[in-house]
Amino acid sequence: MSEPAQRPARRDSVRNRQRLVVAAREVFAEHGFGATLDDIARHAGLGTGTAYRHFPNKHAIAAEVLREATEQIVVDAEEALAVDDPWDGLVQFFERTAARQAADRGLYESLTGQGDDDEQARIWPRIVASVTELFERAQRAGAIREDAAPQDVAAIFAMLGPAFAMSRTIAPDLWRRYLALLLDALRPTDGPALPVAPPPPDSLPTILSSGKS
Repeated sequence: MSEPAQRPARRDSVRNRQRLVVAAREVFAEHGFGATLDDIARHAGLGTGTAYRHFPNKHAIAAEVLREATEQIVVDAEEALAVDDPWDGLVQFFERTAARQAADRGLYESLTGQGDDDEQARIWPRIVASVTELFERAQRAGAIREDAAPQDVAAIFAMLGPAFAMSRTIAPDLWRRYLALLLDALRPTDGPALPVAPPPPDSLPTILSSGKS
């Protein structure tokens, strides 16, 4: 007899959860992980208690919000592998991924280790595998210098952190200038070899966290 009364409650619960996720996407994109679950609830027009019934903390809702965005990086890498010219494919990947991070502060902070540790462990293996394949294809084609390494990709994104910050305060596309400068450094050169070896592949979390802004 109680089933008809329960259905509207369940529908309300689903709608509230969706409202919270949409609000979190907008709040994290603008404010990053400095935002609180209270901020998200307020943005969604819901009470704090409602937010905590659905998510124990902001990291839980951040993991849900950012899952799709981080998986898109893998899609970007796979689509870049389909580009005939290896250099053009690499540039396409960098530009698409950087544009997402410039527009979404929460995504950038998640990728630089400021999100949930379990989520980092889940997303990075797939990203690393796809990006490494993309990088090595360009290297085999002679499109990038021989002494560059796949982990340099992570360092480039880490170094773009200040450019993303400047883009939020000075000009929206300012990061593109610095990405072009960094990518130009990957081009083959007749100059001297790089003065030191690349960081070890297992140092990826350290590389990325160095780009926090």
